[in-house]
Formats: sequence, structure tokens, C-alpha cells
Amino acid sequence: MTRLAPFLCLLLAAALPARAETIKLPLKDLTALKKLELRCVSDEREVAVPVPERWEVKRMVLHLRYTVSTNLIPESSQLVVKVGGHPVAQARLNPMAPEVKLGVEIPPALLEPGYNALSFQVAQHFSKNQCESPCAPDLWTNISLRDSWVEMDYEWKDVPHELSALSSFVFDPRLMPAGAVHLVTEDDSAKSATLAGIVASGIARRFDYRPVSFTVSRVPRPGMDNVIVGKRAFATKVAGGAALRASKGGLLRVQPMVGAQGETDPKRALLVVTGDTDEAVKLAAITFTNISFRFPGSAELETFGFSIPDVKQYSGRETIATDQVYELNTLNFPTQSFVGINPGGRSITFRLPPDFHIRPNQYAKLSLNFSYGAGLKNDSSFAISVNGRGVRAVLLDSPSGNFIDGYKLEIPTYVFKPGTNTIEFAGNLNAGGQVCDLIQPDGMFLTLYGNSTISFPPMPHFVEMPRLELFMHSGFPLTRWPDGHEAQIWLTEKDDRVLAAALNVVGVATQRNGFPLFEMEFTHERPASEGEVLVVGRMASLGAELLKAAPLKVVDGITQVPYPVVRGWNAEATAPATSRQKGALGPNRGVLMQFQSPWHSGRTVTMLTAEGAEDLLMASAMLTTTTVQAQSRGDLVLIEPGEPEPKVSAMETGARYATGKKGSYSPVESFLYTRPEAYYAAAAVGVLLLCLGVFFGLRRWRAKRVK
Repeated sequence: MTRLAPFLCLLLAAALPARAETIKLPLKDLTALKKLELRCVSDEREVAVPVPERWEVKRMVLHLRYTVSTNLIPESSQLVVKVGGHPVAQARLNPMAPEVKLGVEIPPALLEPGYNALSFQVAQHFSKNQCESPCAPDLWTNISLRDSWVEMDYEWKDVPHELSALSSFVFDPRLMPAGAVHLVTEDDSAKSATLAGIVASGIARRFDYRPVSFTVSRVPRPGMDNVIVGKRAFATKVAGGAALRASKGGLLRVQPMVGAQGETDPKRALLVVTGDTDEAVKLAAITFTNISFRFPGSAELETFGFSIPDVKQYSGRETIATDQVYELNTLNFPTQSFVGINPGGRSITFRLPPDFHIRPNQYAKLSLNFSYGAGLKNDSSFAISVNGRGVRAVLLDSPSGNFIDGYKLEIPTYVFKPGTNTIEFAGNLNAGGQVCDLIQPDGMFLTLYGNSTISFPPMPHFVEMPRLELFMHSGFPLTRWPDGHEAQIWLTEKDDRVLAAALNVVGVATQRNGFPLFEMEFTHERPASEGEVLVVGRMASLGAELLKAAPLKVVDGITQVPYPVVRGWNAEATAPATSRQKGALGPNRGVLMQFQSPWHSGRTVTMLTAEGAEDLLMASAMLTTTTVQAQSRGDLVLIEPGEPEPKVSAMETGARYATGKKGSYSPVESFLYTRPEAYYAAAAVGVLLLCLGVFFGLRRWRAKRVK
């Protein structure tokens, strides 16, 4: 009987259902909105709830907290909750109990892999016996994004044995709250680190904007997805499965992970990136970073070559070029219709290169094609805002409606900014007649067509540095070339935690720029070539040249700490106070700094450091969060853990310098670009000298002719 006990336990375990995991997702983490307020007599807002293909959702509950206006009439005011357009709950809006907590059970059958639309629709009224203004100020319901959340019970599905599942199933941006991947490298050499960097960049790209953190060692780590990167003999040894076949090129293979006791773990994936030579492994790694759709359907592929089109500078995610006309269709803004009393807004998001020097007296040009319905009041309009600030409004004043083709608008370029920009179009449609007249909302429409165009004038590549906010926008300047060309990562010591911290930063740069960094190289020595450098290492391992050039300077064992000076509105801008002291950075904190390279003028060093290797890894993981990224600016950022969010202190303390398309700027060019009046004066002097030269030349020539 004792011999049968283990077998009976295994059979019993197989018969029991798998234990479901539970996750709590606050609504504030599912939308970029600062608040969710429903206004007017009718309104609807939407939040996208991610459901990974890798999860089988067993149960989902919406915990909703909202506040209603005390002037609403409960008999005719209600809130409807929908999932994918299907109503799942409704509640009266009762002003006698304005603070409401509501629990809604959502049928899992309504959920599909992808982003599921969770919408909130209201009908709101404040008058029962007389007509009412359709958008009176006291018609509102406010949903608390911070205090509302979605709770899901789910189980992990088995990983398909096909490489095409890597993008849509394994490294899925819908995995919440973050991704985690363990990399297994052959050794701690710079060459192995470079190969791991290529793979990590490809993984981070697949996670899109979802935070993903990496760990590194020589052996796989059970209970999570693993990637083995190394030559075939090493990969065969640590993969724990069948021997990998010899290949003339690179080899990619996906298989189930192995658990802590040597058992097969079908819920986790093991990806093998290998080859017989380092060049073959790199070829396999680059191939992996560029697999972007569901091919191949096999568990293994052998790659013999990979060619990519010419990579241009500043060609990352959503980046547009100047002096080029773009249709709004190409900027993910198809033809849009604004219908009814409260149609809301539609927006375009794009990027300008982070080192664009935006000059005065230059204009972005919009050419809009739009139409609107008859019967609108002559004060109807649609507003155009840039980065949340209104800049123009277009009047819709024809009572019979109209179709406008090629309506020209010029927007000053100074309202835009380097990096991410958003243009929003919002319809303000008002019905003609009196308030009490019957309103036909379907006749109140504005249609903005996707063949409308936008263009920016030529602008030079010039920016004053350091500016860590540009690194958080697009990885600049490491991503001046989107594939990481001319950029190197300097690991100041051989430690797996230091390498993992560097991979986390590489992941951030990749996600912000949207392009795999397969040309970036790792090194354990000071980079010899001219280019941008990312330095990662403990404070004690940094060289004297770096510590002397950094904003937080250490000279002869004395730390020079910059402290911001509080000043009044009328005070002149002053440098921070500097304290010379002997002190330590301390545990549980890290520092991200940016400064001019001490070896190459105009080039940039971005440096992440901490007191210990674990502190360094922790700081790099916090850098992957949007909270830290949004607060990182200037040239010195102190990062500390905190609840509910990390603590961030950002300062501008160091010397400024100029950089541009070639990575450097002469002092003369910097002076002229930052002072337009000097530029125009120099141009005028040049024209004057040219005219004088022509004048005296003609005068001399004429004198010779007279003789």
C-alpha cells in the first residue's frame, strides 16, 4: 500500500482543478485619463481591460465607486455598465445617496483575448416637469479611477509549441501587471552580454509599453519564462531536453520549461537562441527580434541570413519627418464622425525627433477636409488643441450644412514639443431653435475625413543637454539611430545583477522608441569609439573620470552634492548650492544621471548607479514603471522605493552642452541657434559683405574698361 501512495497522490492531483490566480487591476492603470466624468443628458466613456491570450478567465468582478450630482432626478437618471457593447448592470443615480459603491459580476463568456471595452453610459436629468438644458453644469457623474478596480480569477494555459506564439502568446503586452523573463547566458563576457541585450530588446519590444524586468544567470529559473542565449554545446547542456541539432546558421527553438523537480512545466516557455558560432547565435537573436507576425508555425527554425532595409536616423515609433506631407489616415486617424450633443473628442498622437530645435515664426500646416449637417446653430464649432491646450477653433456657421475641402490652418511650431505630441479635435455642436424644442441628435454631425493632411517645416537637429526627459520619451540620445548604432553600454563590473539592470534600461529605451537595438554593443572597458554611452555599475566601480564629470561629483573621496536653492519669482536663476561632504548614497536607492562625455565633446553619458548590486537592480526595475519615467527630467534623478509609488527627486544641476544630428555642435553653431537675433544679424552681415564685394568688384572692372 505504501508503494501505491505516490501514484495515488499523482492521480488525485491530476483530477483536482488547477488553482486559479487572482489579480486586482485599478482602473487608473487601464487608462491615460486623469478623471472619468460623464456629463450632459447622455454620455458614454470607455476603459479597455486587457485579457491575455495566455489566461483562461474563470471569474471577473468590477468594483465601482462613483459620485453623482445632488440635482439629478432618480426616476429618470441611470448608469449602465457594458462589456463589449453588452449591458451587464444598471443602477439608478440617486442624489440622496451620492456616494456609491457597486459590485458587478461580469460573465467570462463576454471576455475575449485582447482589449475588452468596459463602457459606462449615463442618462441624466435634473428637471421632470419642464424642459432642461442638455448640458447643464449639474448634469454629471464622476467615476473614481483610483478607488475602482477589476478583479479577475484566471488560470494559465499551456504554451503552444510554435515560434509564432512568442509575440502574441508568451511575450504579450496584455499580461498584467508586468512581464518578467530570465535570461541564461553562456558566461559573463561582453560578447554574451551583447547577445543577451539583443534578445532582451526584442522581448521588451513585444511587451510594447508594459513594464518588463529581466534577471540573468547561468542556469534556468523554474516558475517563469526563460531564454537560453549561447552556443549549441552550452544550450544543449542547460536546456534539459533533447539534444539540439547542428546547424550551419542560427537556431531558434521553443519548448516547455522544466520545473524545480525536473518535471515538465507546460505553462511556461523556454526559448533557445543558439548556433555553432557566436555569429550564428547573433543571427538567431536578430531573427528573433524581428519576428512580428504569426510565422512560423513550427517549434524550431534554422536561419541562414537576415537583411533589413536601410535604417534612417530618427525613424522610431510614431516619429514623423519634417518637410513631408502626411495624411491623417497614416497617423492612425481614419475618417471620424462627431454626432449628437456631447460627441467628445478624437486625437492624433505622434512624435517629433527629440533634438528638433523649434524656431519662432514657423508653422505646422493643417489642410482639413470636413462636412457638417444642416440645422446647427451658428455658434457651433470644432476646437483644435495641442497637448491639452486649445489653439484654434473652426466655426460651423452655415444653417444648411456644408462640405469644406482643403480648409487651411497654420499652428505655430512653438506650441509643439520635442518627443510625444497630441492633437485633439473636439466637436461643439449646438442645435438651432429654443431650449425646449425637440432635438434630433442624429442630424447634428461633423465628419472629419482621413485624407486631411499635416506637415511640419524643416527644423535643424539641435538641443541643449542634459535632458533625461528625452531619454524617457524615446531613449534619446542612445536611439538617435533607432537600432542603437554608435551607442555602447559600459558595464563597469562583471556581475549578473549589473547586466540585468542594464537590460532593464535597454528595455525602457526599446519600448519608448519601438525599434530593437540590435546594433548596440556591451563592453567592460571604456568605449574607445566616439558615440553615446550608457554606463551601469555600482558607485564603487565607477572610474575617477566619470565621477568627476557626473552631476553628483566625487573628487578625491569628497562628494559634491548639489542642493536646489529656493528663490522668489523676481530672483535671478541661480546655480544650486553645493555641499562638499564625505557620505554614502545609502542602501535602497539608485541614481540616474546624464552629462557630457569627458572624452568626446557633444556626446552624452547616461549613467545608472547605486551603492550595491541589488540596489542597482531594484532601481532599474523601478525605471520601467510609468510613475518614475514621468517624473525623470533634468540631469540627476534619485529613485527610492515607496508606497504606493516609488519616490523620485529630479534636478538640473550640471553644465549644459549642445548636441545635434552628428552628435556634436561647435560653440559658434550653438550660439547662433540659441539666439535667432544673432543668426539673422550674421546673415545680414553676410549679405552686406557680399553686396559690397560685388559693388567694389564692378567698380574696379568698370574703371579698367574706361582706361
